[in-house]
Amino acid sequence: MLLLIIFIFILVGILWLLIEYILSASLNAFLDEKIMRRFLWLWLPFYALWRLSREMIFKDNPSKTK
Repeated sequence: MLLLIIFIFILVGILWLLIEYILSASLNAFLDEKIMRRFLWLWLPFYALWRLSREMIFKDNPSKTK
């Protein structure tokens, strides 16, 4: 039953994306307005955490350079 609910949820999501793509002016407008702006809040915190951890781990320590 759970797999059926997940399948229906994914199917509805794909249909929603298809309808949004058909209603948009172009592929570029669809990707910019419908996808990137709506889902920016999802990937931006993970990207910021990755950048912060990379800068903290691999930061240049001036005391070890000499």
